[in-house]
Amino acid sequence: MNLKEQIKILVKLQALDSQIYELNAERKKVPEELNLLKQEYKEREEKIKQTEQKLKNRQLEIKKMEGDLKSKEETIKKHNVQLYQVKTNKEYSSLEAEVKNLKADVSLLEEKIIGLLDEVEEINKTFLQQKENLNKEKQKLKQEEELANRRCQEIEQQIKDLNKKKEPFISAIEPLLLSQYERILAKKEGKAMSAVKNGACGECRFMLTPQVIEEIKMGEELIFCNSCSRILYETSVETDV
Repeated sequence: MNLKEQIKILVKLQALDSQIYELNAERKKVPEELNLLKQEYKEREEKIKQTEQKLKNRQLEIKKMEGDLKSKEETIKKHNVQLYQVKTNKEYSSLEAEVKNLKADVSLLEEKIIGLLDEVEEINKTFLQQKENLNKEKQKLKQEEELANRRCQEIEQQIKDLNKKKEPFISAIEPLLLSQYERILAKKEGKAMSAVKNGACGECRFMLTPQVIEEIKMGEELIFCNSCSRILYETSVETDV
């Protein structure tokens, strides 16, 4: 088999390898996109934990304030009884002033508790909404995982089928030529061959001299692009394959 015939086979092989390259790129992208969704889910999950912790903190603050409020109210009751038991005006005035201060504290605590109760209500609404959204995201993530796994299996099968189609072409190409092709293929993102288009390399657009174009047409030896190192061939070869 002459070199021209070998190049025709390489062009066929290239068509299959290009598909395999694209499928491998997709196979790599699928888990990356899934991991991004998982990361977003974790971030939302963490945000819910923060909201829940904030809710608990406010509830603890309310509980503590209610304890302080109860203590102060009991002290006020105690002092009110004592007001009728004191024997001097000085003691009476002192207790009366303390009761007044305690009542001011009680009033302030009640205001703070009301404010915190309102805040707790809003935080709880946010928390419940976040939980609802997270549950939806969980279902969506599960579906995306199933789709991703299914797509990866499909890609694996497609690559397997394409590799099977490659076998007769690989066996028909001379080992040295195949080795050169595969080396370029690995370095050039699945594109080892390049058709000449408008006097230039179809892949990198490097302009070719008339002599180089003529050598490609003759097909007596492999001609490589001086810019991208791909194997050059005539566009007419594509119509023959």
